[in-house]
Amino acid sequence: MKAHQLGQKRHKKALARKNKKYAGPKYSKLEQMVAWAPLLERAGIQIFDQPDGVRQHVETKDSTTSFV
Repeated sequence: MKAHQLGQKRHKKALARKNKKYAGPKYSKLEQMVAWAPLLERAGIQIFDQPDGVRQHVETKDSTTSFV
C-alpha cells in the first residue's frame, strides 16, 4: 500500500473509534437487583418486600457458606 492509503486507513479507524455509539448498560437496574436478591436474602437483607405467605425459605444442612 502507498503511504496515502495507509494514512486514510488509519484516519478511518480513528473516526470509527471516535464516533462509536454508546450501547448503554447490559442489564437494567431492576435486572441487576433481581440477580443479587437471593444472595442478599441469605445474608438477611431483604430488597423486595414480600407477603409472609409468599416467601419461600430454603435451608440446606450441608451448606459451607455462612453469613455471620
